[in-house]
Amino acid sequence: MINISKLRVDFISKGHSKKIIERVDVNVDRGESLVVIGPNGCGKTTFLHTVAGLNDSYSGEITIEEDRSKVALILQEIGLLPWKTVWKNATLGLDLNNMGDKSRTEELLDRLDLTKYRGDYPTQLSGGEKRKLGLVRALSVDPKILLMDEPLVSLDEFTREKLQNIILELWKEKDLTMMLVTHDIEEAAFLGERIVVLTSSPASVKEVVPNEPMGEVGFRRSENFYKTAQRLREALP
Repeated sequence: MINISKLRVDFISKGHSKKIIERVDVNVDRGESLVVIGPNGCGKTTFLHTVAGLNDSYSGEITIEEDRSKVALILQEIGLLPWKTVWKNATLGLDLNNMGDKSRTEELLDRLDLTKYRGDYPTQLSGGEKRKLGLVRALSVDPKILLMDEPLVSLDEFTREKLQNIILELWKEKDLTMMLVTHDIEEAAFLGERIVVLTSSPASVKEVVPNEPMGEVGFRRSENFYKTAQRLREALP
């Protein structure tokens, strides 16, 4: 579904070149949930932005076996438009793509308990509600691939785990192919069928950790979950 080969990214500023990603080779199968984790500043966001098509200054190959209109991206900053209501933010992707059917948006707003805020503005929402709205907007266009850059950053542990559960449920129900970037070890262990551990900058793949029991009932409290989290702790630079 997503094939990344020999990816290298260099940033050039004032005539100086800095290597951000040295070499990354990653494949994501259809319907798989792949998590990318690494230390702060290692190039995780740059990696995801490059895969999403937001950065064309790279070498190597990125192949996505799906129409780009079926690829949705959730940015770390969420990118909500403060002058638009919750409803207008939620349906932004549909409007930009001239997609008329907004019943999916209605369903998602209701499921994530945001319907009561549809006439409000982003400044009136809590951090968790903003993160939910970002998820609604991304899923409203019925994507096949969902790319997420630290989608739950800065949330309290309770809210974070609740939203992780929602993401897991939607991944299963919608048969999504997911790639999630995070610095949170427990989040990686909970949401990743495979977890790619990056080195410090410039990033390359240090280890790929399999996590087949992910998604099983009660996994968060299982021995396998703690074993995976511990392995990630040991693998991170």
